[in-house]
Amino acid sequence: MLRRELVFFLVAVLVGSLAGVATSEVLKHWTSASAAGNASLAIAATLAAATHHRLVHRQSLRLLAPKVAVAAPLAYIVMRAVHAVIGS
Repeated sequence: MLRRELVFFLVAVLVGSLAGVATSEVLKHWTSASAAGNASLAIAATLAAATHHRLVHRQSLRLLAPKVAVAAPLAYIVMRAVHAVIGS
């Protein structure tokens, strides 16, 4: 049981990381490095969570897609707001 959960966790992190790297590579040509970094981190975290829900909770991709479509931009906006408050 613990081994299965660890494998699901690692797969979710791998999917999120690869999505983050791909997002960063695509966006760095059109946006600043800071914006590309924030967006890639938001996408990575969102897709890692979606992958976790898909594997562990067996949610269908049809139900996950709208959640991901809303969560990624929302995560990006929150990250930008936190950076503005912190001042970096």
